[in-house]
Parts: sequence; C-alpha cells; structure tokens
Amino acid sequence: MKIRDLVLSMGLMAAFGGGCVVEVASRSAYEGCSSGESCGGGTLCSSASFTTGGVGYLCTTTCSIGTVCPDFGTNSAYLPTCVVNGATGLGQCYDTCASNLDCGVGTRCAVIPGTANQICVPIGSGGTVQPPLAAAYTACSNVSGACGSSTTCVPSMFTRAGAPQGNLCTIACTSGNAAMCPGYVPGAAIQAVECVAPMGNPNAAQCMRLCNPANANRDCAPYFSTCATVQMAAGPISVCVP
Repeated sequence: MKIRDLVLSMGLMAAFGGGCVVEVASRSAYEGCSSGESCGGGTLCSSASFTTGGVGYLCTTTCSIGTVCPDFGTNSAYLPTCVVNGATGLGQCYDTCASNLDCGVGTRCAVIPGTANQICVPIGSGGTVQPPLAAAYTACSNVSGACGSSTTCVPSMFTRAGAPQGNLCTIACTSGNAAMCPGYVPGAAIQAVECVAPMGNPNAAQCMRLCNPANANRDCAPYFSTCATVQMAAGPISVCVP
C-alpha cells in the first residue's frame, strides 16, 4: 500500500496570523488520474502516450533517461523507467510490471506494442487512440514490424553477452555513414548514434544508439536494452544492444 504524498505549504495567514496548511495530493505517482487532479512524487496529471485503449491520464513526468523518473513505484522489484513514444519522440515515466498486482490505482499492466516489455498504463476511455510505435533503437519482438522514425524491427547484429540474438528497431546503413541514422544531428560535436559494422563488414552495418558504460545503463534503459562494448574495425565502441 502506498502512502499518499503530502505537500506542506507554510506561510502567513492574512486573517488568522501564522500557521500552516496541509494539502493532500489526490493521486500518487504512476496512478491513473483525471485531468486537473493533483499528483504526488513530483509528477503531474498528464495525457499518457500509452493506455489500455482510448484517452488516459497518468501521474507522470517527461524524461529522457531512466534516472529522472521518480522512484515511487508500487512494487519496488519493478522500478519505474522512461519510455519513448516512437511517433512523437516524447519520453514519459511509467512503472514497470509483471502483472496487474504491480500497478497502482487506475492502471493496468500492458505490453508496449511491438515489444515484450511491460509497463503500467492508465485505463483509457472516451475515444480511440492509435497505439504509438516503439521508438527507434528499442528492443522489439515483432520482427518486420514498423517502429518509429521509419525504422523496422529486425534481428540485431549485436546482443548482450550470453543472451540469444535479440531484435532492434533500426535500419541498415551499408554506406557506413552515421548521417543516415535516426537521431543523427548534423554538425553536433557529440552524436548519440552510430553506423556499426560488425568486424568491419559494411553489408551487415546497422544504426545503433551509443552509450557510456559509466552511466550504469541509464543511456539504454528507455529503450529496454543494455549498454555493451562491441568491436569495430577501428576499435571498440559502446552501444545499446537488446
């Protein structure tokens, strides 16, 4: 059972002198909510990218890496994570789950379309919403299925050590040029993506997301993948692998 977050506001009361007012947030982080409701844990009631179907609202916050997600999940064994909407590029924090028992009030455990990853989503109503595509560079399960940024779910050239070959939302880059990869920023001194050719074989080259092993996998968590070092012709680099 979660304890509702309390927000304590202290100040002068014009008519009655000093005192304090205690406001109780109507919803806790990662619970379903109604537009305009107050939320605890540093979250806001926002329209969710992922729902059970239809329009749904969730006490959440925007994000780009997993560590910015408030750690107020229902089950401490399944920590909240950042999930990127492949259609809009918007990242939102969601509680992760194995079943509905791991989810807060007003949410259900659901699979992200095109993947094997489960998160707690609000119960949608009042209209039809097209399920968002998995973002580029997300570990996926539906081989040949469409992903965001015009990528496709395909077998990955690299997979984390000891695991069977996984699938990744990506595109081939047989030219060896990272500029054709989704997320490449022309002129940027530091890039987030690279065209990776296994052992220098351009025919097998794929676009992959770069990561820093020192970041404890935070760079890859929003894509349900793992930061691993792989060997290129020019030397080792670290990328997010399924």
